[in-house]
Amino acid sequence: MYAARERVEDYRSRLLSLTQDQMRRILDLLRKTVVMVEMVTREPDIKKIEEAYSEVMQIDEAAKNCRRQVEKEVSEIGAILTNREDFIRLVNSIDKIADIAEGVAFRVVSLAKSRMKLDKEIMSQVLGLGELVLQTVTRLREAILAVTLNSETFYQKLKETEEFERKVDELYRNIDLTILMSEMKIGQLLLLREIVSMLEDIADKAEESGETLRVLAFVIL
Repeated sequence: MYAARERVEDYRSRLLSLTQDQMRRILDLLRKTVVMVEMVTREPDIKKIEEAYSEVMQIDEAAKNCRRQVEKEVSEIGAILTNREDFIRLVNSIDKIADIAEGVAFRVVSLAKSRMKLDKEIMSQVLGLGELVLQTVTRLREAILAVTLNSETFYQKLKETEEFERKVDELYRNIDLTILMSEMKIGQLLLLREIVSMLEDIADKAEESGETLRVLAFVIL
């Protein structure tokens, strides 16, 4: 009985390690995406922005490999791990953050290639939104790192994730209204609205991932 329990703990530890690695890569991906927003806010160098997007795609693939490895190991472990479905939900939820961030990066490239004159003030607000979203996802990663180490820190980081998500939501609504009331061309307006909407979606997914992690923590802590 003890050996079986010990084996389950080893499995959980391995899956958490893979999930933490996935989260680290996704945070790197989002950080690179926010840098791309900053690049396009200045005088955009299309070649450098495209190079940054290539890096985003490489990080995305590495993160997906972590997710696939979790799915593979959960399948091999089988019924001995009673909360295996929670791990699958968590890595899939985190993976959605990467998918949306990659979509933002793709649209930033399109924005740069359009060569349309950008409103510096609006772009500064979009960059601020991106940085706030990055803070939200950073808190989620810190929660994942703390889940087996310190329950007080873990729950505090989940709370901070939720607080940052609310800040993102409020800022998003203000920016979206500013974009709608601007005099920019329709193509640019639609593209920017997509970008800010997707950034807000990332914060939502971070909060959702936090809730899945909270359920998983009941067994781990």
